[in-house]
Amino acid sequence: MTTVICPYCFTRASAARLPYRCLMTPSGVRGGAPCGPERDDLWAGFMGPGVPPSARMRGPVFPAARRLGGLGGPAGGGSSVPCPDCGVPTPVRVCDSCHSDLPSDYCDQDSRIIALVGAKASGKSTYAAVLVNELNHRVGQAYHASLAAMGQSTQQRDKEMAEDLYERLRLPDATRPAALGFNDPLLYRLSLPRKGLLGGSGTRHTTLVFFDAAGEDLAGAEAMHRYTRYLSAADGIILLVDPLQLGSVRDRLPVHEGPPLPVVETAPQQIAADLAAQLRAHGRGRTRGRVSTPMAVAVTKTDMLRPLLDPHSPLLRNAPHSAGAYDDADRLAVHEELRSLLTDWDAGSLLRQLDLDFAELSFFGLSALGAPPPRDAPADAPKSGPQPVRVEDPLLWLLSRRGLLPVRAAEKGRAR
Repeated sequence: MTTVICPYCFTRASAARLPYRCLMTPSGVRGGAPCGPERDDLWAGFMGPGVPPSARMRGPVFPAARRLGGLGGPAGGGSSVPCPDCGVPTPVRVCDSCHSDLPSDYCDQDSRIIALVGAKASGKSTYAAVLVNELNHRVGQAYHASLAAMGQSTQQRDKEMAEDLYERLRLPDATRPAALGFNDPLLYRLSLPRKGLLGGSGTRHTTLVFFDAAGEDLAGAEAMHRYTRYLSAADGIILLVDPLQLGSVRDRLPVHEGPPLPVVETAPQQIAADLAAQLRAHGRGRTRGRVSTPMAVAVTKTDMLRPLLDPHSPLLRNAPHSAGAYDDADRLAVHEELRSLLTDWDAGSLLRQLDLDFAELSFFGLSALGAPPPRDAPADAPKSGPQPVRVEDPLLWLLSRRGLLPVRAAEKGRAR
């Protein structure tokens, strides 16, 4: 029996038991009338106080029909069932806990929930927009992969982000804090080639769920409690660390070059400590006190760090993706360089915090834009447009851990 994790409230449920929502469309049968909208206070309550009264009126929700031999209608999210009142088939599944609509094919494949967290101004929204573009183009080509947005919300968001960032050269707005309403997750279907044991080939489809938490909601453990259900359900966490928040880095950068330095926000080590505390409280800790969720620590804005890096640093070039395999030797080279730099920059404060709190972590360095924003227009992308470096590395590492990508092992130098 397929188990589905709601990408909105992260409640687990059997796919066969999920209710449906009527589309409220005419049946085409003479004399047939479509269903009318009904108040959905369960959904409105979950979405928050910003939902206007008119938006609460939605298509009626009805349970999956019972059938001989057990509960439930079709197990797959792509199957349609008729509304018991109007008879019109609907494929729209609904989470029984929050009444959020699920994309029609969400229930058809396994899911990987990726938590994207970081302090305010660490570049989460820009990173997500550029990552999707790279997966659709350069990285997708290297791995023979395809990435498709699932659901109208993600499709519309991607369209707006692409127009702003790649056509208008405008950086995305800051993520909305949880106090102002719920931020929809980003849902994608990742399709990758799969080789069978007997030499055959096929395609593996995996749903990727990205959830972007606003920096204001990570200012302390109490505020971050809004996201504990999401964090505890995550298969992996990408923690974005803005190096410009570190005092020693700010002091070492050349004066009067590049855009103004950002306002100092919550210290990265405090966010890491709060993350670990929340995850331990929800059963993700191990006997020795370290959290079991894999942590990809991504130091952002490496374009601003060029004066502090060796000219031959691996942080200044994209990772190789030879023969569609993830290069673990390259990951280790970046990992060790970042450990060394972090030890120097803040006396190892963040490094020690992460080592003590997380059982499995790897360090990455990336630049979503490839160059700083113009000094006179810090809300704009560089005039050449985004030229990203290594934005895909944290996600590919998390996917490789799950066996979704072939890996060129560091110790052997060959794919496995």
